[in-house]
Amino acid sequence: MKKLPATEKTISKKIGRKIKSPILASQLKDLGLDTKAFIDFFSPLFAELSWDPYDVRRLQGAFLMQAFPQDKSLIEKRLPDYYVGKKDKRTYLKWIKQLSKNKRQQFDAIQPWRRRSVCKFVLKELKKNIRIKRVAVPQFAQEVSGEDIRSLPRVFDESPASHVENELFYDLMKKVFGIVKNKRATIGKRVRQVSFTAHFMSVKATSDKPGDNSPEGAHEDGVDYIISALVINRFNLKGGQSQIIEKLPNQKKEIIFRHTLQPGEFVFQADTRDEIVYGTDLWHHVTPFYLAKKEKGDGWRDIIGFDIMVEE
Repeated sequence: MKKLPATEKTISKKIGRKIKSPILASQLKDLGLDTKAFIDFFSPLFAELSWDPYDVRRLQGAFLMQAFPQDKSLIEKRLPDYYVGKKDKRTYLKWIKQLSKNKRQQFDAIQPWRRRSVCKFVLKELKKNIRIKRVAVPQFAQEVSGEDIRSLPRVFDESPASHVENELFYDLMKKVFGIVKNKRATIGKRVRQVSFTAHFMSVKATSDKPGDNSPEGAHEDGVDYIISALVINRFNLKGGQSQIIEKLPNQKKEIIFRHTLQPGEFVFQADTRDEIVYGTDLWHHVTPFYLAKKEKGDGWRDIIGFDIMVEE
């Protein structure tokens, strides 16, 4: 079986059992979009995004808890306010000052490696066209256990209008809206309105640290459908394999599709509650990625992801 396009039907045939929930791993050109125009426009925009501070704060807190185990409970108690930005680094100043020279260098080396922005649009089918309306993005909280600090709400920069309020981006959302309508029709449901929350993410890999889009491992995002990644840039990297995973009735997870996405390629799939709606429980993951050649400097993987909800 050739890798792309791949659907729940081709994957079912490959693995010898039926996958019922929707999957489409494909390319922009297969949606009727101009791949070169799309990549040329979006490729340089990722360098304009702000750095994500949340990962850094989480790792700094973990570092201090390890360095001062006798004060772990106090450091941990202060972490939520530091993580969400209510408190700054001064909340940990007395411990930072006690770090040895070597430990302080390690602490200061915890730097951002992910740039990101978010935006949200609501698409509604009218009699003659599709209305596209941009709305504010609510706070973002990841679907992880309550003990995980990433379950706390985070606020990311809204994507600039110049990045997303244009025909290229609108056409992409319209095409994906069509996919959702078609997949919903297979279970006898009509779709008139869908919301798209888009995540622009640029993740860096260095000689000291791999890039990682999914440090939490295989997961669901808590929405009806996702595009886990539409890759725009991929520079000086190896690894970063996108995986579609089935959670079986015995609770074991099995990879049913894997592919290292190249620029212009994407994965669409059903997400949360799909086992109830369609009959197969799909999860997703992307493996860490590493520098292909150290002499070329840092590596980068730039993607657009979508959280998609059927609203009407």
